[in-house]
Amino acid sequence: MLTLSLPSFAVRLPLLAFGLSFAVWAGMTGIAGLNNFQANAYLELWNQQLFKNNAYHSTNSDYETALHASQRAIELTPYNADYQILAANIQMWQFLNNKTLSPTQRDSLKQEILNYYRSALKQRPSWPYTYVDFAATKVRFGEVDAEMQHALQTANKWGAREVEILHITLEIGLPLWNQLNTETRLVTANAVEQSLTWQLGDRLNNRELIFALSLIGAYERQADICPLLTPESKKIANMCGN
Repeated sequence: MLTLSLPSFAVRLPLLAFGLSFAVWAGMTGIAGLNNFQANAYLELWNQQLFKNNAYHSTNSDYETALHASQRAIELTPYNADYQILAANIQMWQFLNNKTLSPTQRDSLKQEILNYYRSALKQRPSWPYTYVDFAATKVRFGEVDAEMQHALQTANKWGAREVEILHITLEIGLPLWNQLNTETRLVTANAVEQSLTWQLGDRLNNRELIFALSLIGAYERQADICPLLTPESKKIANMCGN
């Protein structure tokens, strides 16, 4: 008969506890992943259908199923920022496409979407894309406030050379220039600077240069931006005079 001595059992007990804990964690993570996959599949299907038919809208049953799956994934792994963002995107779909929502329902959805972003930022505080998406979402909701501007500034702190960050910064900063504080204006001007000097001599540079100059011209921001550019960028832009 196999027996364990007390010292041997004492050594193995922590290992058994660790193994059990790991098995529970792996199981919860796996179930969370399956729920997230299900929720994301619904969202992708809706977007595909909307591309084919701009009058398309998901059924309430499908929306509730997708939302429940995304929330279940968050319950199982609350530390996963990607799951928070997916839940926000599912609710944003409802906010944008369900025309039967009452003002109270829309306001509730808006707050839930923003709170998912806030939770994601706590989980991943140095990820620029979440900050810039949060800023863009707040602008979409008409909230050009200190929180939005801080998010845009932080996105550029962590992702000042990322093309997507630059694009969204320009798309927010140039049309809203008069509503921005000094620091956010400087961030916007720096996004212009980065766009004008992006990989000089490369074809990609021309694309970024055209993108930035087109927006500056469309919103007539030459007089605002030019004083904040370096001499090199002024020369490249060819819009600032002498």
